[in-house]
Amino acid sequence: MVARGGVLAFALAGLVVVAGCSIGTQSTPVPVVAPSATATSSGPSRLGVPLTIQVYLVQGDHLARLTRTVPPGAGLEPSFVGLATPITATMTAAGIRSALPLASHPLRGTVDDGIARIELPTGFERISVHEQSLAMAQLVFTVTANSLATSVQLVQGSRALPMPDPTGQLVTRPVTRVDYAAYNPPG
Repeated sequence: MVARGGVLAFALAGLVVVAGCSIGTQSTPVPVVAPSATATSSGPSRLGVPLTIQVYLVQGDHLARLTRTVPPGAGLEPSFVGLATPITATMTAAGIRSALPLASHPLRGTVDDGIARIELPTGFERISVHEQSLAMAQLVFTVTANSLATSVQLVQGSRALPMPDPTGQLVTRPVTRVDYAAYNPPG
């Protein structure tokens, strides 16, 4: 009986100590500024620890996987920044390039239900079908490596656009890495 009373006294003492450590109520609300939860990319964010991401560029007729450090960002932003990072002279000498057209406007897109909906890149319609296919492979592999997206769909406004696969056939559904497996990095 004494042991039981001692355990009860110890438990009550513990509750008193825990209650003394609690945070009391506030007399007035304190505003909290939360970071934006949007997956839209409008430009690089500079707050936080830089991210190391996988970026896929073109080498010959395949993709080459590179590691790049980019500023932190939400949604597709890190992938877009990584793809927009200039190619160095050393990379060019190794035959590494981008099939994505140089654009004066940054890539933009959102991820909805695992589908990255990416606005048609400026100049995309002016490159050859083969280059469009390689550019799509770059987008698909880079975006799916660094976001919650599992597939990619090019859009213009709210309209989904057809995209060329490695054979040049137009695909109207969202595409995945399987669609561009012919461009897998060697090794």
